[in-house]
Amino acid sequence: MQRVSVAQRRSGAGATTTVQARERVAAARERSAHRLSGTPWRRNAQVSGAWLREGPSAPEPAVRRPLDLALQRGALTLRAYDRVLRLAWTLADLASRARPTIDDVGRALYLKKGIPA
Repeated sequence: MQRVSVAQRRSGAGATTTVQARERVAAARERSAHRLSGTPWRRNAQVSGAWLREGPSAPEPAVRRPLDLALQRGALTLRAYDRVLRLAWTLADLASRARPTIDDVGRALYLKKGIPA
């Protein structure tokens, strides 16, 4: 998410309409349902942590490295690790990417608050 400037707020430039947001979310849900076909889940929020970390769609080790480091430092619990990874998948789905990038993981960590990326 990018910070909104005062000028943007006043002009309404770049504002997303409710219809656009709804369409984007629906497309992201379709992507996750397609990726998760053949599993008992349809949404990122339903996927088990073990499958997220070790399953066939698990992000590359380099992408997970910030999470691994935060876990080693004690800045994240394993439950929080999985929650951040779910959010990274959601960010990737919203951006129409096949897999989360290191930027998605960084944003998810930032949104978790208090966890340095």
